[in-house]
Amino acid sequence: MSRSGGATTRTWWFVVLAVLVVADVALIAAAVASTRPGEQREAGPIPTFSSGPTTEVPTPTPEPTTAPSSTQPAGYLSAVSATEAWRATPGSCTDDAAVVERSTDGGASWQPVELAFDLRTVVALEAGPEKVSVFGGVGDDCERQFWSSFTAGEFWEQYPDQASSVAFADVDSSTVSLGGASVPSPCASPVRVSAEGSTSLVACQGTFSVKTGTADWAAVTVPGLLDVITVANQYIAAVSSVSTCEGVAVQSVAVPVTSRSTPTTIGCVPGVDAGAGVMLASVDDTVWLSTASAALVSVDGGRTW
Repeated sequence: MSRSGGATTRTWWFVVLAVLVVADVALIAAAVASTRPGEQREAGPIPTFSSGPTTEVPTPTPEPTTAPSSTQPAGYLSAVSATEAWRATPGSCTDDAAVVERSTDGGASWQPVELAFDLRTVVALEAGPEKVSVFGGVGDDCERQFWSSFTAGEFWEQYPDQASSVAFADVDSSTVSLGGASVPSPCASPVRVSAEGSTSLVACQGTFSVKTGTADWAAVTVPGLLDVITVANQYIAAVSSVSTCEGVAVQSVAVPVTSRSTPTTIGCVPGVDAGAGVMLASVDDTVWLSTASAALVSVDGGRTW
């Protein structure tokens, strides 16, 4: 081998050795640096784990609440004369019992009547110069019974055989009882069911229907209808929201009722709250209008009060 070749080989070995030494020194320096205390870093969040898949629980949507609407009349009113009348609240089998009252001064005052039986509800009230009768639920089982008094409410006696003569709305308001027979109601939620002779009347919100015997019902639309009664040869209705009357308007519908019958305003009872439970009653040409807080009398068929 020539001297120049050997010198070249030794030069390459020195270069390789130097590179290895430099690399070794760099590794040692890095190891030493890793053992020195440095700045503490802020700890990250601790991871959480679940044992299974998560399901999103939907937020419950509140159900809309609607005030229950009453399907029973505001009350019952029966007139004896221009100065005397009886009235009763519907009552409840499980809550406040019915209250029966009597006025002998044209409605200026009312006296509660003490009953000899546990009257809970009332579905019919009939008063006259000789007797007063009430039909309603009695006792803990609220069984409907018919009671009458011939002594202005001082003494009472039960008359089961007369219960079939009463007209009233049945419990679910889809049927009405007329002459002891249950028949479909011509309208929903009756506020008045009455019968005089062979003629029956059923009033609901915004309409009343009449029929004679087994004939079909004839309906009359009366917007704002509160109650309706028969006076002589016409039907007299208490009506709310009539622009010409600041109170309760009195409207008339002639007899017989036909498909063309429409109400005509004949009077106004000013200052009466139409939402206070308006009840009507009549005897001859005398008409009574009563609420829980007021009572008025008309002696000319409802024209003036």
